[in-house]
Amino acid sequence: ADASAELGHDFDNVYTSLEFERMLAASGPTMGKLERTSDGELPRKLAFIQCVGSRNDERDYCSSVCCMYATKQAVIAMEHQPGLDCTIFYIDLRAYGKNFEQYYQRAKELGVKFRRIRPSMVKEDAKNGDIIIRYVDESNRVVDEIFSMAVLSCGMDAPKDGVALAETLGIELDDHGFCRSKAISPVDTTREGIFACGPFVEPKDIPET
Repeated sequence: ADASAELGHDFDNVYTSLEFERMLAASGPTMGKLERTSDGELPRKLAFIQCVGSRNDERDYCSSVCCMYATKQAVIAMEHQPGLDCTIFYIDLRAYGKNFEQYYQRAKELGVKFRRIRPSMVKEDAKNGDIIIRYVDESNRVVDEIFSMAVLSCGMDAPKDGVALAETLGIELDDHGFCRSKAISPVDTTREGIFACGPFVEPKDIPET
């Protein structure tokens, strides 16, 4: 939540990844149509900012799923709105999993731009609601680039009620609040006969879960 606030989530046209997923859904608030909250206009340029809420001092782990769901959302957004300009700002691209690398390559062929840059600031143009993203580019120049909308690819956090559940079951959690397990037996907990799976153990996507 703190990371989202720092990167402009309070601005009308900045969305978390979950909010944007709902916007893309046919049953969502806009019936799958990309509309800016500020004025209902169609976006021209869309930015995704990766690793929001993870890969930092407090949560120094990779959330595993964010690169691929951002890639999927960018592709779907371009399908919904031909001609949309999509840029994904990332630190390291994690595309491991069945056919994930091929999907990433396909997204690039479709026109999704992947830039290994971590934006330093997100501002709003109060006149028109545009989003200004500041970053240092590959030539070491400070750039303020204007986007119609921005999506914050939020990482995964341990469940807030995990501590109470662990105490009830008599199992241990790791330093980040996920269930402690063994690398060679990833469903085993620290108590014999109690098993865990899915993102309660660590950040995971649906196929891996």
